[in-house]
Amino acid sequence: MQSIFHRMKTKLKKRIIKPKRSDYLQKIYERNPSTGNYVIQVGIDKYTDIFNDWDNAPFRKRDMDPDLVIFLENCFEEIPEKYGVDICFYLPKGEKDKSREESLIAGIKTYYSFYLHQEIKILKNNYHKIFKYVLIALSLLCVSVFLGSSGDKNIILGTVQQGFNIGGWVFLWEVISMVFFPGREVSSEISKYQRFLNSLIYFKYGNEAPLH
Repeated sequence: MQSIFHRMKTKLKKRIIKPKRSDYLQKIYERNPSTGNYVIQVGIDKYTDIFNDWDNAPFRKRDMDPDLVIFLENCFEEIPEKYGVDICFYLPKGEKDKSREESLIAGIKTYYSFYLHQEIKILKNNYHKIFKYVLIALSLLCVSVFLGSSGDKNIILGTVQQGFNIGGWVFLWEVISMVFFPGREVSSEISKYQRFLNSLIYFKYGNEAPLH
């Protein structure tokens, strides 16, 4: 009896001391008190650090720095989708330039908009393929049913009927795999890029507080 009570107390303790995900996040990220968003803080020395050094295009069309992209993606993956996210860039005090800030924010948004539209195109192509494969599958299965109901026991006809039946199910399986595997992945990517685009981006300088 005592051992049962001991196990129950142990389980209760585990439940009590189990840390919440939100507590873990608040130890790593600050929150914007005006919006409740988690704030990803990024320290840079100059504005151009945000973008790829090898890309000389204007900010609005320039690729982002690969290391920064990976860092931001990891941060967004840590923060659950139900929470909003701010991205705060820290620079030295003398760097402030409002017009460049606007160009940089537009460049970041353009970067993620491009990849969002790419994923949307892939999703649309998948839908077109799914529609086409469903039509083919149903056509093959209808022919198979028609041949099977003809009552003719001809071996060749039976083989052809089985071929149509197998072909129909192959196309149906392809439809199922496209919906549940690549489809989910593409939808996840679209959700990720939309979240980037919805994030609030701003700049702080020197010892300015990161939150509004």
